[in-house]
Amino acid sequence: MQGDVCRKMSPSRKTQIIVILCLICSVGLAGPPFSEIRAFADLVEQLFLASRNSKSFDLKNLEVDSSGRPAIDYRFEEDVIYSRAGGETLTMDIYTPNDIDTPRPGILYVHGGAWITGDKRSGPGVVIVSELIRAGFIVFSVDYRLAPKWKFPSQVIDVKTAVRFVRKHSSELMIDPGRIGAFGTSAGAHLVSLAALTADKGLFSSDEFSDQSEELICVADLFGPTDLEALFTGIEKELADLIFGSEEDILKKASPISYVRNDSPPFLIVQGDKDAVVPPYQSVRLFETLLEKGCSAELIIVENAGHGLVPDGGEMRPSMLEVAEKVVHFFKTTLPDR
Repeated sequence: MQGDVCRKMSPSRKTQIIVILCLICSVGLAGPPFSEIRAFADLVEQLFLASRNSKSFDLKNLEVDSSGRPAIDYRFEEDVIYSRAGGETLTMDIYTPNDIDTPRPGILYVHGGAWITGDKRSGPGVVIVSELIRAGFIVFSVDYRLAPKWKFPSQVIDVKTAVRFVRKHSSELMIDPGRIGAFGTSAGAHLVSLAALTADKGLFSSDEFSDQSEELICVADLFGPTDLEALFTGIEKELADLIFGSEEDILKKASPISYVRNDSPPFLIVQGDKDAVVPPYQSVRLFETLLEKGCSAELIIVENAGHGLVPDGGEMRPSMLEVAEKVVHFFKTTLPDR
């Protein structure tokens, strides 16, 4: 399945493909217990709800934010090419507040979609993008190569290339190259976390803009997978092979938790307490590992929230807008004005 085809599919079609992949994965597995099948059904249901909910978030509609506040005054540069990799043209959208006259911090946004779907203009991260622009940040919303056509590590290589592109062109983009952070949702959170924790280590990198650093000063991880060996077991392991391949220890190599060191950047981690797709223990493990290494980390557990911060069982606390405000505060704190 080609990446451009995935981008054009409707959310319902994407969900059908996920379900079909799941059914294919179950073939040949000798009678998994009912509890495993039930848990997997819950996972697919949350994927469907998160996909359907993402339609209500669209970066084309920033004139009024989710709380009905006035229009955001910004410039929009569409489909800026940052890389050509493997015959694919990779682009980003750039959102620049109109009232800036000095270099500002830059924030990369990387969308989710199970590494196989999604695009740079949709998803729950859109609410956060709007609040970041309002707060004076320049935001770069990035597309990347999708599985299963492009297996790991293509996705994280693309994210790192985008970081180096932004740093290379910092003067014309009006950003401070020493103040670049990133946030992502779900699979996108996995990618920005992995990119930050392996920056400038000779891992998962291309030769493009090789004179530039990959460093991310800070990361906001919204319900991203962190320990893939623990996450992909049973039926899900077959699905993981389609995304990451079957190389020995590939899930460990692709896990952000494998690369935490005492010099890792500050993290804000946001997790829904009822997430069946990326269960809370995934965020807790990264949080605790960062603290064990002496790194700065904050964990926010959102009550009554499933995957994609879709309400589940009651009112979400904090709300989506409140989460966005917390993310903005995190970036203001870790990327302060000079």
